[in-house]
Amino acid sequence: MSGQTSIDPVTLTMWWNKLITIVDEAQATLLRTAFSRIVTDAWDFSCALFDAKGQMIAQGRHGLPQFTGCMSFALHDFLAEFPPEKLEPGDSLITTDPWIGASQINDVFFMTPIFRKGRIVAYAMSVSHSPDVGGRLLSADSKEIFEEGFRLPVIKLYQAGKPNEDLFRIIRMNVRVPDIVVGDLEAQLAANTITERRLQAFMDSVGRDDLDALFEEVWTRSDQVMAQAIEAIPDGVYSDEVETDGFEKPLKLCCKITVDGDRIHIDCTGSSPQDAYGINTTKRWSFAEAAFGCICTARPASPVNGATLKRIDYTVPEGTVINANFPAALGGRALVAMYLPSLVIRTLGQALPDKAIAETGAPPHLSAFMGKGNSGRRFVDILFANGGLGARPTMDGVSSLGFPANISGVPVEVTENEKPLTFLYKELATDSGGPGTFRGGLGHALAVKSTSPETMTFAARMDRTEHPTIGINGGFNGAPASVAINGETVHPKKTRELSQGDVFAIQCAGGAGYGRPAERKPDAIAADLADGYVSEDAAKRDYNWER
Repeated sequence: MSGQTSIDPVTLTMWWNKLITIVDEAQATLLRTAFSRIVTDAWDFSCALFDAKGQMIAQGRHGLPQFTGCMSFALHDFLAEFPPEKLEPGDSLITTDPWIGASQINDVFFMTPIFRKGRIVAYAMSVSHSPDVGGRLLSADSKEIFEEGFRLPVIKLYQAGKPNEDLFRIIRMNVRVPDIVVGDLEAQLAANTITERRLQAFMDSVGRDDLDALFEEVWTRSDQVMAQAIEAIPDGVYSDEVETDGFEKPLKLCCKITVDGDRIHIDCTGSSPQDAYGINTTKRWSFAEAAFGCICTARPASPVNGATLKRIDYTVPEGTVINANFPAALGGRALVAMYLPSLVIRTLGQALPDKAIAETGAPPHLSAFMGKGNSGRRFVDILFANGGLGARPTMDGVSSLGFPANISGVPVEVTENEKPLTFLYKELATDSGGPGTFRGGLGHALAVKSTSPETMTFAARMDRTEHPTIGINGGFNGAPASVAINGETVHPKKTRELSQGDVFAIQCAGGAGYGRPAERKPDAIAADLADGYVSEDAAKRDYNWER
């Protein structure tokens, strides 16, 4: 805003909220115009607005939280390849490079520069999980990135408003469901276009040709609020570690957090080396997971943006499972990386015990599956299900909650209408929540039967079958996860084929308990029994319950 150096608090609040509303509308546009169920029902996407310097100013309130940390870095890679002088109105760029984006080829980063009177005043970005990128089905049992599909460098998908037809032809030729994949790309363009249109209209309404002063004020205040939130954490060095199932053997994640004034340093030195299978993650994604844990604990009293991340430093050696080197396979990266938020929260809980929650049943269930749909056309999709939230210092954990990734399950009716699957059950798993003064949330359980006369492929992606959630302050662990075909337990990370009549069943891990079970109130136990959350046998065993 030319010549203006400060904005009064009331105006700043209204204008800041306007920016967030603009990005929220972009998210709604992506949600309503996308073709894949991964977006329209599971909500695996996000949108953001950046200033002309490439700083993330606002993100949508309903996207995947981890995308925040990745987008904050990715725009600088876009601009390194295509500086502002190489961009023109109508350009839109994409990349699926996992080391630039979100550590998985399926996550498409889509950027559009916003021009006003011949110069760039902002950037719009969206990230969306593409249902297919070629290669083998999205899985955890690939051994290098080349198996997982085709990667796109930072490249113009639209130039001066015109589609790059050659690139679209390449994409269509390499995916199983081209209409759905291209439809999602066009939905991302629509989302970015809405961001641009609404920002232009906002600038018209306030009579400005740039929003530099507003962006700077938002950035500065976001940074200040995060600094204050970190200062409320007692200085010190706090350490913890966690073990995951791994693929063939357990993996270890280490975490040493140093709180020094208004800065946090997370050091994951000592974590396991990168794995031979596709359960690795890149540094950007593991940073995003760890930073999310810090934000949840510090709880800054302002919307989260790029400035919120400024005061979080992150160290992790190259060649580890959470900072994997090329050409590591990454398709199951959530199966390890999603341990990090709970690990960070538990570690910082040593400093702030009243803010610590018991471990959550993450990673969620993320099995990809493909075959021929009820319409006769091929499909590729993901069967999502969530574990239970860990119990909190003053209340039970929430059952089947998408945390740290707020992904949702696709409704049964939608799946059965489109795919040759019949749900035998979809329910909360009784006794899966860890006992405690406050009980952990229950994990999600479901079973589907293939009704397809043709072979259907399921790429199982599940963890915590051997390492259940850990209770705190005397709380008990939650129930472990499981994966079975026709009643027989199978490897939770291998790709398998289902014949007609085969039944694929999973149970997600329950959240862990908080506090000693002996101190749980009788009324709460009775309510759990009435709701079917806890069985009679478990109530007697864990709570010494007697009617």
